[in-house]
Amino acid sequence: MTISLEEFQTDSPANIPALREAIRKLTRFQREELAEWMLNSPDLIDAVAEFRSGYGPPGGRRPLNVEEFLRMEHGSPVRHEYVGGEIFEMRAPMPRHEVIVGNLLDLFRAQLGVGPSKMICSHLGLRLQVDDCDLLYRPDLMVALGPLTTEALDLPYLTEPCVIIEVFSPVTEDIDRREKLLNYRRLSSVEEYVLVAQRSLEVVVFRRSDNWNPTVLTAPDDVFESHSVEVSMSLAEIYEGTR
Repeated sequence: MTISLEEFQTDSPANIPALREAIRKLTRFQREELAEWMLNSPDLIDAVAEFRSGYGPPGGRRPLNVEEFLRMEHGSPVRHEYVGGEIFEMRAPMPRHEVIVGNLLDLFRAQLGVGPSKMICSHLGLRLQVDDCDLLYRPDLMVALGPLTTEALDLPYLTEPCVIIEVFSPVTEDIDRREKLLNYRRLSSVEEYVLVAQRSLEVVVFRRSDNWNPTVLTAPDDVFESHSVEVSMSLAEIYEGTR
């Protein structure tokens, strides 16, 4: 059954069951494409904004502060990001995403090792403040140089990573390329921000030393070489097991 945008807007309650059934029949990739279209369609931008803000506190109460958010998040099976009092649920990762993140973790750990002088992580948050706005993102991988204090080791987030990596999907690409790039580079500790595409062979490297101009790698033999930590890896190694 095909439902036009006009029909959905004029009689949405009646069409919601049919719309849900149509969405259930889509493949996971088709659902990602649908979500990407909704996030970028001028006709739906207001509806999408309302949906995103729906993750805030119920009943119209004041926004949560970071500490309240962290207490709410503790033990939750669903991860969220926090932006100035608003809470955004993160989509469950797909196997392709997890394979790439796992490859990156293995490559970083094999070359850097582990110990008190460095932290390589994929599940911690990143807490920062931009123009008096508190933020807590969840990058796919971060590297921080230590040694970290005892207090820092007991926190569910980092504050001073030197390398940040995001593995992006069609849905998250716009936020990762725009909002997060602008905010991550404001951290004085960050020297490199790396974007890794899920569905194509593409790694984009932004470096402070290059005035944040992008370096784009697209060939299997192309090598990402970190300038802030002693790590290098080919795209073939990063994408091993995904194609």
